[in-house]
Amino acid sequence: MHAIHGGHSVSLDRKSVEKVIQKLDGLSKFSGVSQLQRSHPYLPDITRDTKEHLHQILDKIDKTCDLSNNQYLNVTVKNLLKMTTQCTEMVKKQGREARRNLTKLSLIFSHILCELRALYPGGRFQGHSYRITKLEASKFWTQAFGTKCLVKWEEFRDKLHAVHPIGEGPLESALHSTMDLTCNDYISVFEFDIFSRLFQPWESLLQNWMLLAVTHPGYMAFLTYDEVKDLLQGHINKPGSYIFRLSCTHLGQWAIGYVTPGGNILQTIPHNKSLYDALKEGEREGLYLYPNGLSCNPDLSQLTNPNPNTLIHVTQEQWELYSDMDSTFELCKICADNEKNTRLQPCGHLLCDMCLTKWQKSDNTCPFCRTKITGREEVHIATRSQQTSSPPNNTEQPDNDNIASNVCGAFSQSVVNEDEADWIRNRPLPAPPEAPSITAHHPSTRALPSVPADHSLPSTSRVASVSWAARSSMPTQRRVLRVQDVLSRTRRT
Repeated sequence: MHAIHGGHSVSLDRKSVEKVIQKLDGLSKFSGVSQLQRSHPYLPDITRDTKEHLHQILDKIDKTCDLSNNQYLNVTVKNLLKMTTQCTEMVKKQGREARRNLTKLSLIFSHILCELRALYPGGRFQGHSYRITKLEASKFWTQAFGTKCLVKWEEFRDKLHAVHPIGEGPLESALHSTMDLTCNDYISVFEFDIFSRLFQPWESLLQNWMLLAVTHPGYMAFLTYDEVKDLLQGHINKPGSYIFRLSCTHLGQWAIGYVTPGGNILQTIPHNKSLYDALKEGEREGLYLYPNGLSCNPDLSQLTNPNPNTLIHVTQEQWELYSDMDSTFELCKICADNEKNTRLQPCGHLLCDMCLTKWQKSDNTCPFCRTKITGREEVHIATRSQQTSSPPNNTEQPDNDNIASNVCGAFSQSVVNEDEADWIRNRPLPAPPEAPSITAHHPSTRALPSVPADHSLPSTSRVASVSWAARSSMPTQRRVLRVQDVLSRTRRT
């Protein structure tokens, strides 16, 4: 395979990558160019970080390795050669249009860097095992493309059309433009993950995209933080005016800019909720009333998720497993008070909403497996009586065969149970009788690690409790202690 630059075929080898690094290095020195906005994404910073990541990749690849066999690296190097050339030419130009084009190029470079980091974490290729956040989207990609991390737009379009019909002409071009964040005529597993997160749920993916990105006047593509402020400045006398865009600092999430009743311009990223929920909530609060200053706010009621609570079915064996350990499946294993009602994405672990909210104040990884949390969804654990009836179509059942083939984040209830069972089996013993003052016991928390609820206690008491409880020195125990410690701190604050 070859990269193409300036109409000529360039065989991808280390020298080709080093040439791209050299060009990126040149762009990283354009800090004094007046056309470049100094807010994120700032082109000199982005190109410097991209250059350093490519260095990491080269350092991890054997010097005798044939780089032309890696399709993703071929396509990305070709794209970077094209983008660096465009940037170099655009910097020489003056005027508003040149400034806007440079800003868009900065965003594209930012997207390329995010994709490189996702598929080459630490400089090592992991594109074949990238985990898509949404279960249905993950299943679609795996069934359509296997472990590929990159496919041509035409191939992707045909496969998607089979499950979500795509219109022709301008509509197809608009979808291509929305999904192809790196502008290389390919769709990567990373770009698909971003798209499926932004326009969830899967059942109405393209309908959601149509309502939010095609017909909604508040949607703005390839816009930066500063450009949102400049645009809304024109509606400063109309509080409730708003626009929304893809966040360039948190890909896969939305950023909403709006004019406050006091005439200020604020921007926010709604966490743990869909754009529909965020816009409806903002409308009720009088914050998001006029999309781009227009008086008519679109009706988004069609975006209501038809299945807001996924029903989790549990096998008889799983009920008995937790019963034997003096626990229950439906009880949150962090607080042991509330029922599980939230499923983390992409790992699929379950806990209660209250514990997740407190946990995320200090950490955004799953407390069970340490996977980065990219989303959440409400779930409901089926009761024992519900187990005897046939589960409805929107339920998910444990799939033991899926453990070995848990590719790209496909959810397996059995995996969740094993982690939780490990959590319970290896929990630290309760505090020793001779020091009852360091633990405030509660009937519902007797099986959990003993940590002081009040951090005003002397530090020696805290150390004694932890060191005694960690006698078996299991990694799971240390995780439990850390989770409880974080939660107790957030309760105090």
